[in-house]
Amino acid sequence: MSVRQRRMFRIEKDEILFIRGDNGIIGVAKSAQPMSIFMGTPKEEIVLSLDEDDLIAVSAFETSPRIERAIKCMIHLLKEVGTPLIVLDEGHPTSKRLKMVVSVGETIRLDCNITPGTHPEQDLLCSAPELSGTIIKAAKDGIIIEGEAKKTKIEKLL
Repeated sequence: MSVRQRRMFRIEKDEILFIRGDNGIIGVAKSAQPMSIFMGTPKEEIVLSLDEDDLIAVSAFETSPRIERAIKCMIHLLKEVGTPLIVLDEGHPTSKRLKMVVSVGETIRLDCNITPGTHPEQDLLCSAPELSGTIIKAAKDGIIIEGEAKKTKIEKLL
């Protein structure tokens, strides 16, 4: 019988939690204030309304200081510039070129068995295989991780 780990990380509004795997990394930050993020799908535009404790999670398919800076930049683009999210059609050739994908909301499940960039469901985020199955939940003043999260660190966003 396996025991699922559950850990709470205290995080400030201007900080990011990195969860590192061998083949990918997740950066998670708080929305920090009520906000809207627009998501374009092949058929429509959807408005995602976030509360201050909701999460913005970015999954990258490599691990390096360069990709950590890119994750911070993506969160900045979403929070400060209002950059929209784009969902690709299933089988779109650009899907295999994506370096990062994003999910926002109260609870985010990591899954390595989905095609990056093609899922509008915001509770699902493509990840590296070793992070698949992990659940990330928003909490007052923090982030709860259920599952494997052996390598973590918290940094300032900018």
